[in-house]
Amino acid sequence: MVSTGIALAFGSLLLFGGWAVAAGLATRSISTANAVFLSYVASIGVAGAYVLAAKQPITGTRADAGFALASGTFLAAGSISFYAALTRGSMAVVSAIAALYFVVPAIVGIAYLDVAVTTTNVVGLVLAAVAVVLIAL
Repeated sequence: MVSTGIALAFGSLLLFGGWAVAAGLATRSISTANAVFLSYVASIGVAGAYVLAAKQPITGTRADAGFALASGTFLAAGSISFYAALTRGSMAVVSAIAALYFVVPAIVGIAYLDVAVTTTNVVGLVLAAVAVVLIAL
């Protein structure tokens, strides 16, 4: 049986894939700024509905709330960069490169958060980088 975490991760994969395709199509005739703005209007609606349905107050430390706000800032700036890249490059190549975002938390985790490094992790990261190079060719 597949764990809930794995099932949700696959849902995320499909939704992020749909986002990349829709973003690529949007940027054919809409400016980067307007495409990102419309995307975030929709995002606020979905996120707001989720928060209201969850009925959970915001709790936690100030530092963790700051990290949540920082993650939103990174996400918005990354989205702007992604949409701008889509207007100038191939959807397949741009999406493949952007999909390597997981390398950043892997490196930060290893360097600063005492995450254990295994041979399998290193091989996986190298193969992912090779895959992007092959897609870009």
